[in-house]
Amino acid sequence: MPASARRAARVATALALASASAVGLAACFGGDDLAGQQTGDTTDQGYVSGNGAVREYAADERPDPVSFTGRTDAGTTVSDADYLGSVTVVNFWYAACPPCRAEADDLKAISDEFAADDVRFLGVNVRDGAETAQAFERTHGIAYPSVLDADAGGDSVQTAFSAAGVPPKSVPTTVVLGRDGRATATILGQLDASTLRSLIRTALDESTAS
Repeated sequence: MPASARRAARVATALALASASAVGLAACFGGDDLAGQQTGDTTDQGYVSGNGAVREYAADERPDPVSFTGRTDAGTTVSDADYLGSVTVVNFWYAACPPCRAEADDLKAISDEFAADDVRFLGVNVRDGAETAQAFERTHGIAYPSVLDADAGGDSVQTAFSAAGVPPKSVPTTVVLGRDGRATATILGQLDASTLRSLIRTALDESTAS
């Protein structure tokens, strides 16, 4: 089977599993009131939630490389140059967003799982200050950095992704970037762990083949 067909089959399988497990997710959220309040579209908690829709970009249809700079909650500066050469997962979030809370443990687990493959993760916190962001990260054991984007204005990471043709239209949004800084896939809304793993493996397979 050609590599492209194998990749398509892998993602299709992951999406089918995500759909089959949707009914069971509500029970998993029972211990977290905020997580249980997620819906589609705009909510009374003040966020816009997607439905987990996945978009993959064909190699010849990918958006421009994303050029960004941001200040993290630890006070360091990061930019796109720091991530070029690695497959990178960028997650847009904030602490009180119910689906962000619900997917945090999956993001932590997947970031640990792919660390040996030089897959890097970057959070972009769209609302919180440093103390709130860091408290959330401690709760979920998240070690990768997050940019504080709320007060960045026209220099925000959100603006940079929108300018490159990959607007984060919901919170959360997760973007997989290939080694060249171009988006290979996006997930709008709470991610499914199996789907994200498949999208990461696709990006890794592609970069290995090239």
